[in-house]
Amino acid sequence: MLTYGAPVWDEALIKQINLRVLQRTQRLINIKIAKAFRTISFEASCVMVGVPPIGIVIEGKVRTYKATRNNFEYDAPLEVRYWHHPAEIPLIRAPTEIPHNAITMFTDGSKIGGKVGAAEVIIKDDTVLHQSKYKLHERCSHNQAEQVAVLKAMEQIQNLQLAEDAEKIVVVNTDSKVTLDTPQNRNKHYKLIGNTRK
Repeated sequence: MLTYGAPVWDEALIKQINLRVLQRTQRLINIKIAKAFRTISFEASCVMVGVPPIGIVIEGKVRTYKATRNNFEYDAPLEVRYWHHPAEIPLIRAPTEIPHNAITMFTDGSKIGGKVGAAEVIIKDDTVLHQSKYKLHERCSHNQAEQVAVLKAMEQIQNLQLAEDAEKIVVVNTDSKVTLDTPQNRNKHYKLIGNTRK
């Protein structure tokens, strides 16, 4: 109960007076559990009961929350105002015939142990126009790595200066069906997916 909503108010614990209020409460609980004398110190009561001090518990919960929920560099839920209108969701389909002027991109993302990476290659008329590889944060999932590879390739294609003014037709080659299906799912509203749709 003492740690409820800790990620919101954890900065208040920088002031020792606020931390002492929580420590006093935990000390009283520890004394009751250990059936110890009321003169025992806060640190000793934690050792006797076998629980970590409340400050350390709160710090751990806040770090876990920030690590799992606030990974904004790679992916995060989009605010409602940035959601795409359902009519703007792109049509992604398997090609029956690839036009001769199509841009082909090959993407891949992988996660092995604590290492996560993504790579992409863009080819047009048997010429490599661009290739890159990216090292991602260890907390990124395999699907996020695949999505980053597709997104980075799409960004590069958008910036390509091609001679013809015709609409760019792109053929995406990836081994992740999830990456291709997710942008079409109207219930998914995350940063990577939204940027890929755009």
